This record gives sequence, structure tokens and C-alpha cells, in this order.
Amino acid sequence: MYLVVGATGLVGRAVAQQLRKQACEVRALLRGGVAHAEARSLALAGVDIVAGDLRDPLAVAEACTGVDTIICTATSMPAAGGDALQRVDQDGVLGLIAAAERAGVRRFVYTSFSANIRVDSPLTSAKRSCEARLAASPIQSVILQPSFFMEVWLGPYLGFDASRAHARIYGDGKAGVSYVSALDVAAFAVSAATAPGELRDVIHIGGPEPVAQLDVVAVFERTSGRSFSREHVPLQALEMQHLSADPLQKSLAALMMAYALGDPVAMARQTADRYGVQLTTVEEYAARLRP
Repeated sequence: MYLVVGATGLVGRAVAQQLRKQACEVRALLRGGVAHAEARSLALAGVDIVAGDLRDPLAVAEACTGVDTIICTATSMPAAGGDALQRVDQDGVLGLIAAAERAGVRRFVYTSFSANIRVDSPLTSAKRSCEARLAASPIQSVILQPSFFMEVWLGPYLGFDASRAHARIYGDGKAGVSYVSALDVAAFAVSAATAPGELRDVIHIGGPEPVAQLDVVAVFERTSGRSFSREHVPLQALEMQHLSADPLQKSLAALMMAYALGDPVAMARQTADRYGVQLTTVEEYAARLRP
């Protein structure tokens, strides 16, 4: 039995679906259970839905019962209000790891983020704390450290709107970023979850090659045949946002600062080959969005 925590997110939903295509038994922990808006599509795919969330220790313990492997992609981002980052991303995941140990879970696959993201924030603290806890656990652990998701950072939420031919550039836009598709990260997670034998690994995940933000705009312009308007966000403005006392704003600023400074992932193709993943290029992603 595979337990997917975070099955309504970009990566988690794809993980659950890919596991079901391999005829694996899959359970998903959902806030509200079958009443959750995403429950129907998961249930139709054959996923067993259990009610609860990471802030509910009893529900977490019950969800772990009889489970061989856990894949955790859960996060309260990007709508983390109040102390959600502390209660969900840190305390909740740490509680899940402890519950997994008590339940005799064999393997735990955890989605973190790139090792190059070092700017201090509540989200950074949560991710690194959970990584350290897993590294010290007797459970086999596989920690995924993906670079920036194409679907998020080249999407409207963060100001890159292909439908309107508009791009928001963080910093000077010249640093290389190893953009990766969330679907490719899901493929890594499934490969790590289903691999036979003993497996303990930290997987640095990136796209085929680093691409600067300005070069990404050029790719989208070639693909769409339209000129993009550009909006620049200076690094200094992000540094000011990072001073915020609000956990969400501080964490978003930390991610944006790391993005502006670049995130090249070495040996991305070799790592993908080792796990049997076909990496998506920025050009391929841009073509998907072409009207």
C-alpha cells in the first residue's frame, strides 16, 4: 500500500495517478475526505480516500496503518496563512515521519526543494528540518530536491502569463535556472517509491539544462510568435519583502531571491536516466501552452 500525502497538489495528484496506472494500491489523506473537491477524480482512478490532514495526529496514524511506502508532497504554500507553515510543513510532516516509524513503514519519499535555496525563511526551515529528521530515521528515505517548477514559475500566479504575452523577471534575469516540470518530479517520486531493494538517496532534480529567465522569454516569443512585455522586480525589492514578519511573505521572498540568483542543477540528465525519467525542456513546455 502506498500512502500519498498531498494528493491534491501538482505533484501529488500526478503521483497518485501514475501509481494507479501501475496497478498499485494507493491511499490518499485528504482534508474533508470524500467531501474534498478533488476526491471524486482520485476515487474514480481507484485511490482509497481517508479523511484528515497533517495537523490531526490521530488521522495521520490511522492513514499510516498497513502502509509500505509514503510519498509526501504536501505543503501549505502558496496560501499559507498564519502559522500554517509551522503547523503543516514542519510540525505536520515531522509528525507524519514519527507516525510512519511507529507503523513500520518501509520507505518514505519526501518532496523538498533545491539545495541551492539557502535564504532563511519559515519554509526553508521546515524543509531542511524534515530532511534532517528523515536522514536520521531508520526508515529508508528518498529526499527529492527539485529546482523551480515550470508550471509555477512560468505561470500567471508569479507573473509569467503566456496567454497575455507578459513576463515578470526577478532580478536581472541572467542567472541560469534548471526549470523542471512538476510531472517529471512526480515521475521521480514514483520511480523512487517503487524501486526494489534498499534505497536511500537525496535526488537533485532539474531540467535538461539551466536557462536564464530572459532566455525563457525568448523561447516563448519564438514558440508563440508574439513579443512579450517585461516587468522587472529588483533584487532589492525582494530583500525588503524578506524582512516581513509574515511567514508567507518572508518565504515567498526567499524563494524569489533564490530564483533571481539562479539554480543550476549539475548532472540533471544523468540523474534522470538513472531513475528512468524523460525530462521536459522549456521549449516543450512553451509548446504545450501555445494557443
